[in-house]
Amino acid sequence: MYLKSLELQGFKSFPDKTKLTFEGGTTVIVGPNGSGKSNISDAMRWVLGEVSSKSIRGTKMEDIIFGGADSRRPMGYAEVSVTFDNTGMTSRLDCPYDEVTVTRRYYRSGESEYYINRRAVRLRDIYEMFMNTGVGRDGYSIIGQGRIADIISRKSDERRSIFEDASGIAKYRHKKSECERKLASTEDNMTRINDIFLEVESQVVPLEKEAEKAKKAIELLDTKKRVDVQLWLYDTEKLRNDVSEVEGKFKEAEFELSNAEDSIRALEAQNDRLFQISQSNKAESENLLSQIREQTDINHKLDNEYSVAETNISHTKEMIAAAEGACESTKKSIEKEYEAERARRERIAALEISIEEKAKEKEALEAEKSKYAEEAQKLGFDIDSALSDIRAIETEIADAKARISFIDSSRDSENDKNSAMLDEIAEYEQTSAGLRTQSERIRKTVEEYDGVTAESTAALTKALEELGELYSERTENSDERATLSLRRDSVKQRIETFRAMEEQLEGYSGSVRFVMKKYAEGGITDKYGNKAGKVYGPLSKLISVEEKYITAIETALGPNLQHIVVEDEKVAKAAMFALKRAEAGRTTFFPLSSMKGQTVTPEMREATGYAGYIAIADELVESDSKFSAVLSGLLGRTLIFDNIDNASEAAKKLKYRVKIVTLDGQVINAGGAFTGGSAKRDSGILSRLSTISELKEKSEKLLLVIRDAEASLAELDKDIAAAKDSSRDAEQEKELLLTLSRSQFAALDNAEAKYNANLEIIEKLKSDYSGLVGQQSKADEELLALRAEYDAN
Repeated sequence: MYLKSLELQGFKSFPDKTKLTFEGGTTVIVGPNGSGKSNISDAMRWVLGEVSSKSIRGTKMEDIIFGGADSRRPMGYAEVSVTFDNTGMTSRLDCPYDEVTVTRRYYRSGESEYYINRRAVRLRDIYEMFMNTGVGRDGYSIIGQGRIADIISRKSDERRSIFEDASGIAKYRHKKSECERKLASTEDNMTRINDIFLEVESQVVPLEKEAEKAKKAIELLDTKKRVDVQLWLYDTEKLRNDVSEVEGKFKEAEFELSNAEDSIRALEAQNDRLFQISQSNKAESENLLSQIREQTDINHKLDNEYSVAETNISHTKEMIAAAEGACESTKKSIEKEYEAERARRERIAALEISIEEKAKEKEALEAEKSKYAEEAQKLGFDIDSALSDIRAIETEIADAKARISFIDSSRDSENDKNSAMLDEIAEYEQTSAGLRTQSERIRKTVEEYDGVTAESTAALTKALEELGELYSERTENSDERATLSLRRDSVKQRIETFRAMEEQLEGYSGSVRFVMKKYAEGGITDKYGNKAGKVYGPLSKLISVEEKYITAIETALGPNLQHIVVEDEKVAKAAMFALKRAEAGRTTFFPLSSMKGQTVTPEMREATGYAGYIAIADELVESDSKFSAVLSGLLGRTLIFDNIDNASEAAKKLKYRVKIVTLDGQVINAGGAFTGGSAKRDSGILSRLSTISELKEKSEKLLLVIRDAEASLAELDKDIAAAKDSSRDAEQEKELLLTLSRSQFAALDNAEAKYNANLEIIEKLKSDYSGLVGQQSKADEELLALRAEYDAN
């Protein structure tokens, strides 16, 4: 006998199925304290028949079942299986199998099960099979914690069982005890049987009478059984029919449940997909908004830079034109100065020539005088002193005459020179007066330009402020318009999504989609291949309901919304044949030829007078007149009330004989059952068209708002363009005024410079004139002296 494996599940710390396989040799299980090593030996002892919970370290047997953890629920049972190889020639188990698997299972309710090779046995069978092997529950092969000390501390009589088990006589001692117990039980039974025999013997005669009665009772019982069997067969047949009918309804309900679950899964998947699309659209819209803001800022910056550049260019052009004008005026002033300088130089040259002529005349006179002196010396030194004196006097007289003549001529030239200088001084004074007047006029012009420039600067500042306000308002309007555009795009996307859902029959069962697709392809034919009549489509696509009644009508119709309306029974059978042939599921059809409407009952007429009554459900649905019988058949016995309180009061008065639905989807069924709770507004396929209409209306409103915003933006653009023109004109006017002011400043500086230069020239001319007048006075004095001297001679 060889231990092959130990399998645990739900035993103490082993919630999952765990299998330990033991190969040849020695297997050692190691681990830290609390890791569950002892639980393995406890499992071995327990599966081999241990019945004491203390021997496996527990207070009660239920403790061996896994009690749960934070991440695991408690288990309901514990199971341990041990497998032995029984092919050895010695120490074989008393079992015909080569491999023996012992299984023990314990439930939390207290029930136990024992198996040998998956065959149910008693605990006693397991106990007896492992006797004399040393492996059983009392065997020495399994020694737990403190077991050795316990064995040693026992009395000799108590230790005997271990040695008996080791020597192989425990089984026979157990058999002996069992035989003795059975013999004692048999003796007790025989004694009791004798007592019963004596007692029954005295009751034979009365019992014969009772036996006759019993036979008759048995016959009556047999008759009763036959009748009961016949009644049971009848009830069984009836129950079978009822069961088959219920099974059909159950399958139909199961199919509808499956369709509903498919619809729910499809809607959940679609919801997840739409949520992901929404998130990506939000991220993309935020990214686009940031890009739009950045691009708008860049555009504003570029517009400002462009405006500044245009202003600088125009200002530069004006400055160039002003500079060219100033250059022309400066050139003219320089030419005038050059002409005046040339005139002064010509006048100076003329004066220098006059001086040179006077000097030449003086030299000529001196040369003549020297010549006369030399001639006088040549006449001889022998002339007497009188002649010498006469000659000397004559010489002096001649000199005086010459001097007088020279002074007279010089005096005449000086008088002419003085007159010319006085005329020049007068001319310069007149020029200075003109320059002074011009300077004053230019100064007034400059002051006027300063005032106009200040007004132009104020106007430019105001225009720039207005332009900034317009830019800010335009940015806000542009952001608002972008937000509105994004909202409208989101609404349009939702419209397209709902429209695509409608076109692709999202939310409908697979069988409905199959029938509609087959009908569109012309595949709805009978079993002979003939094309069937018209399929109108799901009921939800053939009706329209006001928004406030949608929830009530959806609740009242329920799964009937997905059922398909067809022309007649032939079309219904052809569609059913197509579904069956393709194994595409089941659905319900409403043939117009077989659907009948409902009549108004007295209870329904009575309900019209109750509080909260709105109408019969089919009266709130709009559709083609040919579908009225279908709607009447489905909704003709359903009343619509405003709220559950009024509906409950009316149902109670009507003794729960009609079905009532409230506007928020609460239902009181005929018979008194209440159905209700929360209703998801946009989950129904009927509300999808209403949602599309609402979204279209919302989109149109947003479009109008966007157009108003665009018109406002256009007006703002015009205002901004006008403000730009105004600011540009003001800037140009300011620059022009500054240029003109600068040119006037330059002209003022030029005029004042000319005026100061003329003053200096006038002062110099006056100084020269004063010098000439002084020289003339000296010449007059000298002339008088010479004439007096001439007269004296």
